[in-house]
Amino acid sequence: MVLVGVAVAVLLAISGVGWNTTPDPPGLVTVTATEFAYSPTRIGTTTNTTLRLRNEGAVYHDLRIEGIDDFSLEALPDEQATGSIELESGNYVLFCSVSGHREAGMVAELQVS
Repeated sequence: MVLVGVAVAVLLAISGVGWNTTPDPPGLVTVTATEFAYSPTRIGTTTNTTLRLRNEGAVYHDLRIEGIDDFSLEALPDEQATGSIELESGNYVLFCSVSGHREAGMVAELQVS
């Protein structure tokens, strides 16, 4: 059994399957989307930040900021999207605008300082 687990891990490493789990560099915040949640749900960042949406779900998801019309990230399953934005200090709501997703709990709080 142990050998099978090691073999699978080696094959995944060689093929590049899976997400990079190294910490984000300063100024980059990764938000992971699944059905029907974001992780993390509380995010602290600075006024000039880069957000990355990583879709680990089985369906299309996006990431929008309530009250900010000119920013959105969109990702199909197993894809990611990145965008930079300058925000004023305060609290913002991140949400998925796909019909029914926000209502199902796809929201997060973005605290900008």
